[in-house]
Amino acid sequence: MEVSENIGVKEYFEEVVPKMVEEQLAGSAITGMDGTVFTVEFDVKGDREYVYGITVKDAKDLAVSEGALESPMIKVEVSEDVWRKAVTGKLEGAMDMFMDMGQNANRKRYDTLDSIRGTMNVELAVPDGSQADLKVAFNDAASPEVTFKIGLEDWALMQKGELAGPTAFMTGKMKIEGDMPFAMALGNLMT
Repeated sequence: MEVSENIGVKEYFEEVVPKMVEEQLAGSAITGMDGTVFTVEFDVKGDREYVYGITVKDAKDLAVSEGALESPMIKVEVSEDVWRKAVTGKLEGAMDMFMDMGQNANRKRYDTLDSIRGTMNVELAVPDGSQADLKVAFNDAASPEVTFKIGLEDWALMQKGELAGPTAFMTGKMKIEGDMPFAMALGNLMT
């Protein structure tokens, strides 16, 4: 779905996200998701802070709300600049693992998300020489903590399953700092 470069945060979450999630879920084979509640909160920080929560029950019933969620499975903190570039396609793949509800409508992935506790920092090296940072807390846990440093293109390939995390690490395409067991547990989410 194409998103205007001038879109406001409120407009995006309240108008675009419901349509986008509907399309993603319509194209997914959804089985075994009865009784699940997937929650993701986005804290977008710019001139002001925007907080939006997305709740998907049974991989079909969507609610988008302004304000913080109580104990979200995933909480993404991102600058408004990085958020805008990600949602308009200028940082393709930067936030796919958090925004693709069709991908998250999978019981194995849901159970993995539900069990992970900790914080992941992602430092994406952008081809223009800038850096795009994301902070992601899983199930309201500040620790353990890990930082992944990787190029945007390689991160996007990992999200598509075209580059394995261990391969990226072993070839020097990705650097990892922090809790290695936690980093390895996160590997199940990055494919």
